[in-house]
Amino acid sequence: MLKVIGAVVAVLVLAGIAVALLGAQLPVAHVATRSIVLPAPPESVFITIADFVSAPTWRSDVKTVLVDAVDSGAPPRFTEVSSSGPLTMEVEAFEPPFRLVTRIVGEGLPFGGAWAYSVQPEGTGSRVTITEHGEVYNPVFRFISRFVIGHTGTLESYLTNLGTRFGAQVTPGDASPVPVR
Repeated sequence: MLKVIGAVVAVLVLAGIAVALLGAQLPVAHVATRSIVLPAPPESVFITIADFVSAPTWRSDVKTVLVDAVDSGAPPRFTEVSSSGPLTMEVEAFEPPFRLVTRIVGEGLPFGGAWAYSVQPEGTGSRVTITEHGEVYNPVFRFISRFVIGHTGTLESYLTNLGTRFGAQVTPGDASPVPVR
């Protein structure tokens, strides 16, 4: 029995070492993009995306959003609270109704980066494209982000929820990246 337990522990330790080593070989930075088409004009879509406080009414992964008091001249900040905990973001670019960029802020986080949103007219609706310019600092999280969750998982969840908000069943697809600047 002890041999079996020892073998299981050895396999788990070796698997952990392999995950850390493989994760260390992956780049810290990644770029992932997804896009959908919605049956609504860009103005309506942009208002929905930029109304951070109302996000819990249509995003299944967000419990609440707190908007920080804005100091004069400082960019707006908001904190999304989900089952994973709080995540604070700063608005880096705000160009209604076509462009929004938010960036993760905070000390000691295992990941960071920005989401660049583009909302463009398409037919009688809008094409929404989001690019994650992400960074994953911890090699184990980097492995999980790349091979288990996938860099597009959060983008796809967000866009699917946005589609539902506008009464559309959407399938996020590939698109050209939206630049941060």
